[in-house]
Amino acid sequence: MDRPGKPSVGQRRHGRPRGEANGGTKRAAPANLGGLDQLTGYVVRRAQVWIFQDFKRALKGLEMTPGQFSVLRIVAANPGLAQARVAEALAIERARLVQMIDRLEARGLIERTHSATDRRSHALHLTPAGAALLDRLGELVDAHERNVVARIGSGDKRKLLRILAPFLT
Repeated sequence: MDRPGKPSVGQRRHGRPRGEANGGTKRAAPANLGGLDQLTGYVVRRAQVWIFQDFKRALKGLEMTPGQFSVLRIVAANPGLAQARVAEALAIERARLVQMIDRLEARGLIERTHSATDRRSHALHLTPAGAALLDRLGELVDAHERNVVARIGSGDKRKLLRILAPFLT
């Protein structure tokens, strides 16, 4: 006999049988978005969440965030670039970039050197370990990009990149 206030076997506290919430056979109708699905910012943000989650799945176990990957790619493409310029290129706060670089440096992937042209700034370089990891990440990121293309199509991906290009400046 079930005790009052205690879920029965196979039931959750909220009364639904196990398996019906989050991936079970029955799913509740999605909430009415109240027009959010017509707002560019909302839809772009939802796409970004899906893309970041897929990115993390693709790189699972490598302890690499999308931001850290971006730093590695920028530094690889611009050896000796100042930290401030990396922050500008990625449109992130300098303090947040310093934290990312600290982590990448602690892992032996990036090294900071004093800038030859400005004593107050640091130049960034990939280490051999950083370059090797970036090569490995390239294959995984390519697989992630194929997941994105599978979701939206290659023609629409090209169109989307063209539409969003003005936001890169």
